[in-house]
Amino acid sequence: MAGSIEQITQQLAALDQKIEAMGDTFTETYRGYLKQLGQTVKQQIILSCYRICTENYPTRFLSLSLNQRQQLQENLQALARQTITDLNDLLIPIAQITLEPESEDLPDELEALLSETDYDLPSESSLTPLEALTIWQEQLERSINKTLKTASSAANRLLQDAEILPKRLPQAVLDAAAKAEGSASNAANLLNVLVNASEKTEDAETSQPVITALMHVVAVNLRVSELEFNDPAVSSWRNKLRDLKQQLQGMARDYQKKRREQSIAQAQLAWKSTWVKDEG
Repeated sequence: MAGSIEQITQQLAALDQKIEAMGDTFTETYRGYLKQLGQTVKQQIILSCYRICTENYPTRFLSLSLNQRQQLQENLQALARQTITDLNDLLIPIAQITLEPESEDLPDELEALLSETDYDLPSESSLTPLEALTIWQEQLERSINKTLKTASSAANRLLQDAEILPKRLPQAVLDAAAKAEGSASNAANLLNVLVNASEKTEDAETSQPVITALMHVVAVNLRVSELEFNDPAVSSWRNKLRDLKQQLQGMARDYQKKRREQSIAQAQLAWKSTWVKDEG
């Protein structure tokens, strides 16, 4: 039995090494993905704002002075460059990964893996290579989406400051619309939304009803799925990441199986070590 436990332990150590090596491959693949995604995002920020200014709100754009147009364009270019930097900065070493304190949440795959065993949830100091890589990968994906959302909001604020988009349009309205079905525009990375535009009567003491109208707004809404769909280079990198994810899932299943075998073998050994045969 001891030999069996030792063999299983060696097999787990070998899996750890394979997963660590896969982590290096994940890192380099994400590096290429983020570099290409950044270039695509840069183009889409400019293209989306171009469409908003020239196709959706041409009159408002034409009402700007030459200096105002140039300033808006320069600000959008600066935002696009900063977003490239922000995306590339998301790539941190897997060894530095920690559980996000605000959520206590493990990635779905890792939680499912652990739920089938008797192991406690990992602490920051006890993350296995599998746990660290899985958490790192899912946190990175969330950070990518968060960065795109931040860039979209910043682009819309610049359009509001230039009075292309309505200034009184709350960000919460755009966020809610982005999550709703049927709010996507025919153009990629744009959001179509109808919002209430209410105007109160001048005499607050009168009983006249509030005048309510629907206002059509088109805003920037960068989404990973649309960026990947419309750019073959980004899509190619995503396919490489999917292949790696499938390999990791296979290793995770092997790892779970070996951990369970180890737990059973250790429990059997512990039972035998304290068992006293009944001579009666």
